[in-house]
Amino acid sequence: MKKMLLSLTMILIMAGVLVGCGGNDPLQIWVGSESQDFYQEKMNEYVENYNASHEEAFPFEVQVKGVDTGTAAATYLDDMQAGADIFTVAHDNLGKLTAGSSSIAPITNEALLAQIEALNPESFKQVIRSTVDGTEYTFGVPYIAQALVLYYNTKYISEEQVETWEGIVDAATAAEDATGDNKQALSLAGVDGYNNSFLILARNAETGESSLELYEDGVQENCYFTGDDMISVMQWGQWFFTHPNGARRTTDSGWEIELKNEISISFIGGAWHFSAAEAALGDNLGITVLPKFTITEEQAYSSIEAGTEFRSGTFADAKIFVMKKNSEKAGYLQDILLYLSSKDMQEESFEEVANLPAYKNAAEEFDAFQEDTLEADLASAQVRMFEYGIPQPFGVSQRYNLYYYSKGAPDLIIDVLENVDDEYSTTEAIIAEMENIEHIWKTGNKLSDEE
Repeated sequence: MKKMLLSLTMILIMAGVLVGCGGNDPLQIWVGSESQDFYQEKMNEYVENYNASHEEAFPFEVQVKGVDTGTAAATYLDDMQAGADIFTVAHDNLGKLTAGSSSIAPITNEALLAQIEALNPESFKQVIRSTVDGTEYTFGVPYIAQALVLYYNTKYISEEQVETWEGIVDAATAAEDATGDNKQALSLAGVDGYNNSFLILARNAETGESSLELYEDGVQENCYFTGDDMISVMQWGQWFFTHPNGARRTTDSGWEIELKNEISISFIGGAWHFSAAEAALGDNLGITVLPKFTITEEQAYSSIEAGTEFRSGTFADAKIFVMKKNSEKAGYLQDILLYLSSKDMQEESFEEVANLPAYKNAAEEFDAFQEDTLEADLASAQVRMFEYGIPQPFGVSQRYNLYYYSKGAPDLIIDVLENVDDEYSTTEAIIAEMENIEHIWKTGNKLSDEE
């Protein structure tokens, strides 16, 4: 009996060794936590179909894990050996992943490259490529799109008022007069360069044009923030942020509490904020594109005339799959990516977990967008915002992301908008700080640091 138990123990130990070593290590895929169950189910189906159509079974267990998209690139770079074989990042992380000799593998499968070319808008195709050792490669596979939209309280804001920020300010003022409680037009999720980008990314509502340049054509020096339109927009923004019923920066209570307690009656956010916004507003939740606003006589600068209308802008981004460099499973990864990023899979992902498809013409071709649901409203608003958005242009170099977000420019933007200590009460003072912001984008330094 003891010999039988010993033999059984040895068999189990050896089995554990075989499963955990070499080619039998699990094939890992990282996606956002909200998508983990969906993509695990899809990969289970993929393995079943593979086994049914091949003489030999698929050689790996597939594990799909939920990992925060915002930190996935850093997590992978901390320990590439432990990192996933396929993982999800926002496209603007590509620069840090391809720096030097690149930490991720390029796409080489012809069928996958053809699918990427056929499905994606030109703006996405431009931000999934990177140059390594003098050669440009495609590194990313778009499969989810995202843009900022407006969540608002339909109890206070009418369909007509929500078209403009001025209308929302009027709604907040009227609600305060009626209730006696303070009401703000807008809460921000944060004053960083992403959540507070709706003004610097604004464009002429009629022509769709903007003088703003952020690392145009991937060139570090190609940043421009002091065009007549941007100066006019920042002056309007100062009115919006200093109005007693206008916009407010992030507070300790948080935007969810402010919406729930009806302190603020609208909020700028992404699809990842949907559940919290629905919990805060319930049946009073409305979702639409970011509003327009009109430049007044006091705000108009130089060539910009009073009465010029602008549309708030957004970063319109892609979440992309990338592959581990030198993965033991490299021969299988690109076929999996072909499957996971297909048009049908993108549509099914929306229907199951509300991930916005990244493929072009989704608004016209995808029937689910036409349904009378909040999820369809969210999808439609994001797709419409792509007309007024640009992809984050930081994937060419990790410096661009650092300079734009982390060298003080976002703090200066909110200082101008709030007219902190009355330091920005004149057009000249606003322009001077905008020149400073522009210089930070280009160099990572304030003008004063180089004097």
